[in-house]
Parts: sequence; C-alpha cells; structure tokens
Amino acid sequence: MKLDRAVLVLAAGLLSGLALVAGAAGTTAPHSRQVRHLEVPVAALAIDGSRIAYDASAKLVTKPHATNKVLVWNVRTGKTVKVSGPKTAVSDDVVGAGVFQLAIAGSRVAWLVNEGGNLESEDYLFTSSLTSPKERKVASALRTGESCAPGRVATNCAGPWLGGLVGSGNVIALNRWTTDTEGDVASGGLYALKGTKTTSIASGADTVWTVSADGGREAVLRSDGSVAVYSESGSVQANVNPPSALAVALSGKNLIVLSQGRKLELYDAGTGSLQKTISLHGKGPQNLDAQGNIATYTAGSSVRAVNLSSGKDTTVGTLGSRIAFARIGSAGLAYAANGVRASFGKGTLVFVPLARIKAAVG
Repeated sequence: MKLDRAVLVLAAGLLSGLALVAGAAGTTAPHSRQVRHLEVPVAALAIDGSRIAYDASAKLVTKPHATNKVLVWNVRTGKTVKVSGPKTAVSDDVVGAGVFQLAIAGSRVAWLVNEGGNLESEDYLFTSSLTSPKERKVASALRTGESCAPGRVATNCAGPWLGGLVGSGNVIALNRWTTDTEGDVASGGLYALKGTKTTSIASGADTVWTVSADGGREAVLRSDGSVAVYSESGSVQANVNPPSALAVALSGKNLIVLSQGRKLELYDAGTGSLQKTISLHGKGPQNLDAQGNIATYTAGSSVRAVNLSSGKDTTVGTLGSRIAFARIGSAGLAYAANGVRASFGKGTLVFVPLARIKAAVG
C-alpha cells in the first residue's frame, strides 16, 4: 500500500513537471486580457500565434539616448525579446519614416526601415530569429526625386522600392518594385523571405501591393483596385473586382474586402465569388484583419469584431485615444494606441484572448 501511494505521488509529480514543460513550450493558450503601458509610442504591430511583434519608436520621445527597438512579446510566457540591432536603433534619429512595416511568422521577424532626405529615400529590409536574436540586413532600395515616402503612393520618385511586408505561419513575403521618372511601376515582384535572401513567388507590376497572408497564400491589392490571391507556387487562385477596395484580409476560405461606405464584402478565396456584404459601425473603419470566421477593424478609439456568418458586430476593446494598430491571430487580438495630451509620446499595447473575441460575437 505504501509502495502504491509512493508511485501515485511520483506519477503526480511527473505529470506536474510535464505540464510546466508544456506551458514553457507555449502549448497552452493565454486566458486573460493583458495590458502593457509603454514609455514610447508603437510604430508598427504584427501577431502570429502567441507572439506579438511591435516597434517601440523613439521619434516622439524626449528622453535622452532613446533608441528605436523591435520587440517580440510572448503573451503565453510573458517574456519579451529585442530582435533589432544598431541600424534600427538610430533609424528615428534621421529624416524618414523609420520602421514602417513589420511581420512575424513563427520564430522569424522582419521589418522595413525608411530613411530619406529632400531628394532621395532608401528602404532597408531587416530580419532576425527569436531563438538567436541578431539584426541582419537582407536588402535595400534607393530612389531619387521628391516626395519619396515609403509605400505604394503616387510620386515622381524613380528607382527601386520595398514594401508590402506580410507574415503568417511559416511564410514572410514582400514586394520589390521599380518606378520610372513618371512615378509609374515599371516592374515588380512578390517575394518570399528565406533566411537572409528573397526568392521570387511571382513577377509583374500587378503583384504590388501585398496586404495579407494566410496558409502559404498572399492577397494583393492592386493599384486598379482589384484583388488577387497568390499560391505558394505563384499561381493566381482567385481574382475579384470590388467596387472600392480600401483594405483586404485573407483567412482560410474567406477573402474579406473593406470598401467605401463602411462595407465588408466577403468573397470565397478559392473561387472569387461574392458570398455576402456586411455593414459596419463607426466612422472611418481601419486596420482590417481576420482570423477564421471573425474579422476585426478599428473605429476611432474602439476595436470591433464581426462574426462573418451571423454578421454580429460588437466592440471588443477600447482605449483613451485612437487605436493606431490592431491585428488578430490564432491566440487572440493585439491592439495599440499612442497617447495624446498628458500622455503624449506614450503607448498602450493590449492583448485579448481569442476565446473572449469569439464569445463576444457569438
């Protein structure tokens, strides 16, 4: 009897130890809302699983020796890792946009930095792993002219650009393109980031601009307003022509388009057929994203979630100022706002578990 009891105690201890190991490995889902108050503003945000990548900007910070940092917060373990290095650290000390896009896929992070002056602008692509954090420059693109801000914008700048950075699962993708002296896209391509190299997925001016990724596929919002879904092999799986596309999110079988007039248009990501249209709430919806059967967007100081089956639309988060970023993934929703007035220059970063989002929209 004593032996049996000892065996039970030993077994219980082993099970407890295994549970701790599983939790440390990140196999248990976070259950509670978590908030981080930052001394600096958030300039970019991305999420994959339980990992939230964000850029802690130094542009609006008056503290001496403040530097820009790209950080990854694991909401399951509570651990935060800095993945950026010296080049990114000083990116806010020069003219330009600084870190303007960020992506995370598994244990890999990538970000785009912009620096420029009156007559030229340069984009840099950096990457790092979480397991061995070290900033590595992958590519750069220098163009000349006036109004050379990053992104796909109307400009008279001529030369190469980087942008359209997205990540999901084990894939990070981006666009590289070139404009002529009239500012028109002369050539372009959709690329996958493999280690410290980029490999071509598809080529052509119509592959610009990548806006969402899911399951090895990328959604591209073209300059003419049409939307295409590209497979891993570079083939076009679906083409849609929404009347006034402002933003796009890809999730499983769903291709969601935010259009003018506060409308969500739900398309089949495989066939491109329109399934339904859903009216949204609030003014000027932004930051569209999706996870499974749920789409999220921001309206002023609120984050809202929509059940794509029922159309139920409800507020799932608020902050004291306009929500700057919101992203949803398999673990939950991350959103951030940057302070005004008394809290100017400070950021707030929030995580809400997916279970709570699902419960809110039914």
